[in-house]
Amino acid sequence: MNKVRALTTGSGFTLLEVMVAVAIMAFVLISLLGLQSKGVQDVMLAEHITTATLLAKRQMTDATMVKPRLPLTEEGQFPEEEFKEYTWMKTISPTPLAQIMEVRIAVLWKQGEHQEKVELVSYE
Repeated sequence: MNKVRALTTGSGFTLLEVMVAVAIMAFVLISLLGLQSKGVQDVMLAEHITTATLLAKRQMTDATMVKPRLPLTEEGQFPEEEFKEYTWMKTISPTPLAQIMEVRIAVLWKQGEHQEKVELVSYE
């Protein structure tokens, strides 16, 4: 009977056990908040890349509709208000084959401190 009573008399947690449990929970919560922040940044970057790719595709279509004088280098901004943070660069240059030209479109934007870029290349 003494053995059973000795096993059941300890009720509750010690202060050290509670402190260790709180420290583990704090570590896990801080890690989860960091992951959420990184996830939001990744979603924002994906949105910028998607938008820049569509804008580059539009510029590529415009560039290949006309036969310009080579070589050609231009840059500018998009006229729409929602794309004001994006700029574009267009380079059209000859290739060793006389009838084929290289069309290179880059769309750039600022992501924090970094300059990000999406670039499309086509041979027309």
